[in-house]
Amino acid sequence: MRFELTTLTLASDNCLKTNAYIHNLCQGMYNMANIRQLQSGNWNVQVRRSKSAPRSQTFHTQEEAIRWAIREEGVDRFTHPTFEEAGLKFCDTVLQGKPSQRLTSLQVRRIAKHPRMAKPMDRITSQDVNSYKKQRALVVCSTTLRDDLLKVRRVFRWYVSELFAEFGLVLDNPCDAITLPKARRPRDKVVSRSELKLLLGAMSPEMAQIVELAFETAMRRSEILRLVPNDLCLGNRFLRVVDGKEGSRDVPLTKRAVELLSDAVRGATSHSAPLFPVAAYSVTQAVRRARETLGMSSDVRFHQLRHSRITEVARMGLNQAQIMVVSGHRDIRSVQRYTHLNVRDVIGLID
Repeated sequence: MRFELTTLTLASDNCLKTNAYIHNLCQGMYNMANIRQLQSGNWNVQVRRSKSAPRSQTFHTQEEAIRWAIREEGVDRFTHPTFEEAGLKFCDTVLQGKPSQRLTSLQVRRIAKHPRMAKPMDRITSQDVNSYKKQRALVVCSTTLRDDLLKVRRVFRWYVSELFAEFGLVLDNPCDAITLPKARRPRDKVVSRSELKLLLGAMSPEMAQIVELAFETAMRRSEILRLVPNDLCLGNRFLRVVDGKEGSRDVPLTKRAVELLSDAVRGATSHSAPLFPVAAYSVTQAVRRARETLGMSSDVRFHQLRHSRITEVARMGLNQAQIMVVSGHRDIRSVQRYTHLNVRDVIGLID
């Protein structure tokens, strides 16, 4: 949507300087704003636009009236970006420096390839989003589709709030009228030590080192792949995660984790070089291939190793605060989602 304006016209005898100022600001525009002083002494502004009703506002001072007129005409000249442009701006603004920035930007670009989503933000309707929903549902599971729609909604909510803050406009969020597919049941698979051993034997030594470290530390994939020797305090059996998903934190290390990291340090090229210079998707793919080779359940995934280790720690009888030191969570509800205990796990602890 693109509007353009001309000069503001001041219907007042003592406004020559102001009129010239407005004229300089609004040169090259095509619509017109009229500012006039009322008998009450207040100042009324009317901004006229083609093909729409004029907007009017009254102020106590002439200066306030002029500022409002300039802002309103600035709104009219505003051109809404496309969904892709707004989504990438969201990534750069809100997710800058976070592990999710790159993945979200790829997700936004993929969504924007749909013909009904390749439009300016103010022209995307609920019908467009629903069209994307129906087509996407043919090729992905409900959880992936739900994540896509939530991301579209989040980009729109951010964009609407930013636009409102800057121009005083509010756009309708087309996602508000869309029913989200139900989230699938969370995976509660706990990878046992024996299953872990089989997995490690079915992959390369480099990938096995990363996967075993994930189990021993309950660290996320992104946290492990960003580790450098300077992050390690092996003598004190802990390492430092810098700017992780939950911020910076210290991770306690098992004796086996210290052994794995000591081997990795010996192969590092410098104190600031990554200990594991591999792509994130390669690690996930290695687990998938090993799982398929062994005929294991599809619930055996890299991130499930984190769930499994947190559950193992909980079975040891550690309290919630101690478990949160291991997991890095700041919310007890998150810990509860990651801890897959059953009745047999507590029988020996209740006597």
